[in-house]
Parts: sequence; C-alpha cells; structure tokens
Amino acid sequence: MRTLILAAAIATMGATAPAAQTPTVRPAAAPAAPSEPLGPPRAFVGYTQPDIGAGACRTISAVQTSCVIPAMTAGRYLIEASGVSTANAAGAVQRLGIVVGATSCGTADRRPNADHPWPPGTAKTIRLQCEVEILTDRPLTVLAVYADDKATKAVTGPTLVIRRLPWDGVVSARASSPRQD
Repeated sequence: MRTLILAAAIATMGATAPAAQTPTVRPAAAPAAPSEPLGPPRAFVGYTQPDIGAGACRTISAVQTSCVIPAMTAGRYLIEASGVSTANAAGAVQRLGIVVGATSCGTADRRPNADHPWPPGTAKTIRLQCEVEILTDRPLTVLAVYADDKATKAVTGPTLVIRRLPWDGVVSARASSPRQD
C-alpha cells in the first residue's frame, strides 16, 4: 500500500514539475455542468444509468407491482410506491413495502387513531420512497408489495415509479452517534 501511495506521489510530482524546455500549457476552461442527471463515473465503464419507464413495469396483482432495472446499470435512483384502499370498517390498516432484488428497502404502515381516523367508505393512499445506489451486471427486479386489513384494495394494484438521480460521487455513508459524556 505504501508503495502505491509513494508511486502516486512521484507520478504526481513528475507530472506537475515543469521541465526546462517544456512550454507552459494553460488548462482548458471547466465544462459547464450538465442539466441532465449524470451517469456512473468512468470507474464503471460499460455501465449506464438508464431511465426506468413505465414499459419496464407491470402490475402482477392487487398486492404486487414489479419493475425491472436492466443489466449493466449503475447509478442512483429514487423508487416511489403507493397503494390505495377504501376502508370497510373501523380499524382499517394499510402496509406497503419496497424490495430491490433480495433487499428490503423499507415499509410504511397506516394505523388510524383518534387524531387521524380512517372512516369506512373513505379511500386512502399510502406512499413510500426509497433511494438506492445500483450496480448490477444482471437485470434487477424491484417490487412494491401492498397489504390492507378491513379495507378493499384498488384493482389497479400498487404503483411503482423509478426515477434517475444525479450521481453525487458518494459510494457509501454511515452515521453513528458514539456515547455522549
């Protein structure tokens, strides 16, 4: 590891130290930032960050909708799911989850209470968002899974939308709060 760092430092010094006969070259102006979301960095040559449109998605049933992210995809995406039900009785509940490949991206649930009732005969929509960084050689299935109790699901099933996000260069981040004195 030290050898690599030393070699990189030497290469950098050699590239920046001008020789006596080397003319000075002015750097070109920085290119304007594109307005479109950026794809993956050069480290991921051969990968793209395509739009995942409605054509990549299908409703399986009133409880599941799936979308397929194509092979050789790298980038950040925002996944948005929703489900609609109409309450049949007091105490109706909703639950929605997003699964990316074999990884759960989270769940949301609605459990009405006195402050937020869900009267019978009223339709409610539950929503869930999940931000993911994708790097896949194979097609990757995304699922929206919806359930309710004491309610009737919309026959159209849950919705699932996948939107490209700009690449921000962060591969991973974790936060922790150490013990505070």
